[in-house]
Amino acid sequence: MEIKHLREQKAVDSFIELLKEGKYKKATVKLGELRGMPEDFLKLYEYLAWESPLSKVKIRVKPVKAKIQCLSCDWKGDPEILKNGVRCPRCKGDVKILSGNEFSVEL
Repeated sequence: MEIKHLREQKAVDSFIELLKEGKYKKATVKLGELRGMPEDFLKLYEYLAWESPLSKVKIRVKPVKAKIQCLSCDWKGDPEILKNGVRCPRCKGDVKILSGNEFSVEL
């Protein structure tokens, strides 16, 4: 399996460690757009949990859209997503991330 982004790997590894602590039947994951893609997260989880007790856990991933506030022009909205971060699409300035960096699990 090809892993495109290391961010999904870190999120899935953390998720698997959490699931190993108990016997869970279902889990809901809130995954911010800046943390990874829901499809990639699920594919990687299924691959790593294959033929283990964890493969029986029903997983639901809720994506959280990235939103920013520009520290230069004060614009709020969708960021320009770069390979190594995000920036304001209007002035290319630094930003404060308002959402999209979430990773939480509800068991």
